[in-house]
Amino acid sequence: MADIAAEEGGIEILSKAGAIVDALAAAKVLTVNAIAEAVGEPTSSTYRLLQSLIAMGWVEPAPSRGTYRLGLACMQVGGVLEDSLDVRGLALPRMRELRSTADVAALLCYRRGTRAVCVERIEGHDVRSVAMQVGDSLPLHVGGAPLALLAFLPSGEQHAVIDELLAADDLPYPTPAADVLREDVARIRDRGYARSDEDVTIGIAAFGSPVFNHRGELVAAVSISGLRERLIDRESELAALVMDTAAAISADLGYEGADRG
Repeated sequence: MADIAAEEGGIEILSKAGAIVDALAAAKVLTVNAIAEAVGEPTSSTYRLLQSLIAMGWVEPAPSRGTYRLGLACMQVGGVLEDSLDVRGLALPRMRELRSTADVAALLCYRRGTRAVCVERIEGHDVRSVAMQVGDSLPLHVGGAPLALLAFLPSGEQHAVIDELLAADDLPYPTPAADVLREDVARIRDRGYARSDEDVTIGIAAFGSPVFNHRGELVAAVSISGLRERLIDRESELAALVMDTAAAISADLGYEGADRG
């Protein structure tokens, strides 16, 4: 019973904290009394909860004395979610068209540190590759989408990521020499797409291209993946389709082709 009571108490506190965040999101800036009135709680308990939210970075004092607004942590999370939802939602129709035209699997990946995470995959009609399913990740030096993400990072960030990859001793795929990897990403950047030829799975090839948001920031990479004999002989045609799809998603996100470097 004590555990149930504690759980219910925790849920109630979270609910109150959520109500405070909602009130500040709607009004932008509020006093403690106004927040208490908006959430239907006593001023004293509202103040205590505000202090906890401030410590977590979800709320911060506003410039006007005695007022509060949403904190940086809350806005950062909201911005990440907004960008993620926009990218995935806008990418899906383009990915379906790409899959239909290329007749192989289409994937969407986000970068997380030195890895690329698959967040969407639309299967093709050939053999199902188990190399990159939704939720799986690959290091950025292998695979069509991961290499595209690596190649189009801002130069300083790219150098740091490459150094980290080269220093790692537990990667499941061989890491090329530093000069070879840097030359490879430079070629990818020049031609606009990455080429993966059996570096992840024997018999499987992939082409990937970067996606940018309205601020010109690299947010994802779209790729196709399938049997090597179905892709390599059509590289020029299929790579152009992938680049066109990535460009269309970027345009849907408001990207206008500003400098990527």
